[in-house]
Amino acid sequence: MIDQQSVPSTPPPAPRTPDALPKHSSAWKWWVCGVLLLATFLNYMDRQALAVTLPELKREFNLAERRVGQVEGCFGFAFAAGSIAFGLLADRFGPRRLYPLVLAGWSLAGIATGFVGRPEITGLFELPDDESGAGTFRWLLLCRTALGVFEAGHWPCALITAQRLLTAADRPLGNGILQSGAAFASILIPLYAELLESCGWGWPVVFWSVGVGGLLWVPLWLVFVRRGDLDDHPAEKIALDKTRVPSAPTSPPDRWGFTRRLVVLGTVVGCLTVSWQFLRAWLPLLLDFHGYTRLDTRVATSGYFIAAEAGCILAGAAVKLLAKQGWAVHTGRVLMFTGFAGLTAVAVAVPFVGSGAVMIAGLMIAGAGILGLHPLYYALSQELPRRRMGALSGTLAAGGWVVSSVFQILIGARIQETRSYDVGLVIAGLAPVVGLVALLVLWKPDRASGS
Repeated sequence: MIDQQSVPSTPPPAPRTPDALPKHSSAWKWWVCGVLLLATFLNYMDRQALAVTLPELKREFNLAERRVGQVEGCFGFAFAAGSIAFGLLADRFGPRRLYPLVLAGWSLAGIATGFVGRPEITGLFELPDDESGAGTFRWLLLCRTALGVFEAGHWPCALITAQRLLTAADRPLGNGILQSGAAFASILIPLYAELLESCGWGWPVVFWSVGVGGLLWVPLWLVFVRRGDLDDHPAEKIALDKTRVPSAPTSPPDRWGFTRRLVVLGTVVGCLTVSWQFLRAWLPLLLDFHGYTRLDTRVATSGYFIAAEAGCILAGAAVKLLAKQGWAVHTGRVLMFTGFAGLTAVAVAVPFVGSGAVMIAGLMIAGAGILGLHPLYYALSQELPRRRMGALSGTLAAGGWVVSSVFQILIGARIQETRSYDVGLVIAGLAPVVGLVALLVLWKPDRASGS
């Protein structure tokens, strides 16, 4: 009989200590920010593919401004619903597992949009008494609704990732990097569409090719971000792993202060979403309305988003620079928010300067302003409790998209009725000023962190 005590027993696995966690170089967090940039790039390539092809689709399929406004509105309502749902899921499952699913979902929705001109598909959505283009409109509405639901999952996943990797001083720049993918995509998509169409491939290839590119992002994410990289470790473990100090609260300091911050964030995101989505969605049609050719419209649209990209990076880098010079982080954010809200307000003057170079310059300045405000908003939202980051940021985004969607539907009807974009430009220019007032009056920074 074998003596049980003489057989060495297998020791239980040791608990996972900080030393056993995956190790990365100090540059790894910035490489991950680059992967987030690429995700935002693909997100906006899919989103802007419709905007740059709208002048052709409008003429070919009877997509009047009222219908365009309804498509943009339904996209926004879907984005709002997806923001809440995926925010909750991001808190529950984490971005590493959820991110590939949402990106694959919106890529497939983008591919489906390329079938908008296929009568064997759009004919299924037509009724006998419908006016021309009704089936195409309904298929487009369905595809854009699905796109909105899945694209919403990008932001809670990206913001949670950046929150857990970056310090408070680094977040504006990190957020600027991930947000800059929107401008990169918006710069390239008009030129990409022009290239494809000049080669005789037509606008559907724009949707299909971008969607396929999105599916290729999934393995890249899984290579860069391994299991355990984004775990929400206790503070004492985080302190030993200097590559992922988040400097974000686990819970708000007091209920009233928390409520004030939610009011500020809700006001800011609503104002920014109204302004950015109006300029993003209607810019090609605005230029077409002013008599610009297809090529000129696309070149000018790319120029607009180059300016927006510059503003996005500059805002985040300026806050980081001010923090290095000894400024409180929150003071730097407020200063930059004030300046970039002023740049956005230039859109108010656009209706009064004619159709030439001054108009284009004014739109570019406004674009730099409104996109530069986004990384500042994200940095503010990352001061929310870490454990509820996904749900809270998703709910805030949902509120912003509901407001923006109602605005898109109403402004589309008004543009069709009045043949004028003036009211939309004035509202887009002044909306961030409302957010600035809320920030100045209600946001009280933490004395200890300066945030």
